[in-house]
Amino acid sequence: MSFGASHALRGVSADFHSGEVVALVGENGAGKSTLLKVMASVIRRTSGQATLDGKPYAPQNQREAEKAGVALVFQELNVNYCLSIAENIMLGRLRDYRRFGLIDWPRLQREAQSVLDRIGADFKVDDEIEKLDLGQVKTIEVARALATNPRFIFFDESTAFLNRRESARLMNVIRELKSQGIGIAFVSHHMHEVFGISDRLIVLKDGALVGSWPTEQMTSDHLAELMVGREMVGGLFPPKAEDAARKTRIEMKGVVSSSGVGPVDLVLGSGEIVGIGGLKGSGGEAILEVLAGVEKIDAGEIRLDGEIYRPASPRAAWASKVAHLPGDRTGEGVITEFSVLENITLAERPSRAAGMVDHARMTELSNEQIRLLGIKTAGPEAPVSSLSGGNMQKVVLGKCLATAPGILLLNNPTRGVDIGAKAEIYRVIRKLANEGLAVLMVSEDLHELLGLSDRVIVTRNGQLSQSFDRNAHPNEEEVVKWMM
Repeated sequence: MSFGASHALRGVSADFHSGEVVALVGENGAGKSTLLKVMASVIRRTSGQATLDGKPYAPQNQREAEKAGVALVFQELNVNYCLSIAENIMLGRLRDYRRFGLIDWPRLQREAQSVLDRIGADFKVDDEIEKLDLGQVKTIEVARALATNPRFIFFDESTAFLNRRESARLMNVIRELKSQGIGIAFVSHHMHEVFGISDRLIVLKDGALVGSWPTEQMTSDHLAELMVGREMVGGLFPPKAEDAARKTRIEMKGVVSSSGVGPVDLVLGSGEIVGIGGLKGSGGEAILEVLAGVEKIDAGEIRLDGEIYRPASPRAAWASKVAHLPGDRTGEGVITEFSVLENITLAERPSRAAGMVDHARMTELSNEQIRLLGIKTAGPEAPVSSLSGGNMQKVVLGKCLATAPGILLLNNPTRGVDIGAKAEIYRVIRKLANEGLAVLMVSEDLHELLGLSDRVIVTRNGQLSQSFDRNAHPNEEEVVKWMM
């Protein structure tokens, strides 16, 4: 599969079987999503052949692929909140329910509910779609794919924006689909998902096939080496900071956010990484957004370097050298139509006398972040929309670092990022912390939370339920206990 002079897939051969779960793994930009989209005819291959049951398989578009029995569930959420759950499940097939020019609503709801029942969904078609969590919304998309009576369903990083509980629910749905004889292929950067549910692994690198192995014959270390093409010397996480007296940068006392989170007491010192764990909506994101000027405070006091800090807006927070990496990179982190250069310099655009933009300095800043973070791009002028999800995430981080912040607020910094890129991002964050940067991080990845943080704080029901100091060394079970 070629896009102009760029080869997204180069002579890849692979096979998929009924009742089998195959994990496609590789670094960002390896060609995993492209392969799924080619098989589901979202995009048409440049060359090569495909067969289904030994017969030529060459649908002209996604609708023809679905009729042939091949469906795709995309990474980004793809539901219309102005429609009902039943309408979203049958989206694209509503004409099948017309009778005498009118839609047979009872039949549509009945058949949509039967699809949800088939995968053991814990909600009904007449529930309010706005009240569903992300895992349930993703289940609607699975149900939409299942409503086409597929023989194969492909999942393109469908758990990237789900928390651990929501991901577990989707994994149970995949197991149920497998038991019904449906063939599954999925892309995930979460090793516990790859090893927990797949029967076979297909590894891609730089658009080429590395190989295929039964999952039981693979170890996580060997898989990481195959994906990145090198041994992961020293492991995934760099050494943590040594215990030392630290200058207090941020101090929160009795802070209550406008969304009702709190009261929160929290101290963040220079040169340390403090991680916040908790279920989605438990308060961690609200703490970041208060500090980032996104959310207001109703009570309490925040001090930055001893001075009262109450940012009236995100712009005011950035001006105070408080950088914020949001949880939704495409919705809040980047402007996909803009170039890599424009996005990296978005928060603090270099200027010269008379307010003129300093294009030379913009280029210099963007190239610095491209090198520092290993962003895979054709160049600083390339549109962000041309990048893989992981490289988009690096651009958002580059935008933060280009402002030379004193405080870095991270909301799931490696969401949708491959293991090699995670190691690079962790190395950069630790290096900057060692140089004095104060980092406050929310992460739904427990491995990341425990592996990168110097101290861990747990939130539950809008309040801090537990705090582990740097000498506590909690395990995942101990942290989860304080989340529930």
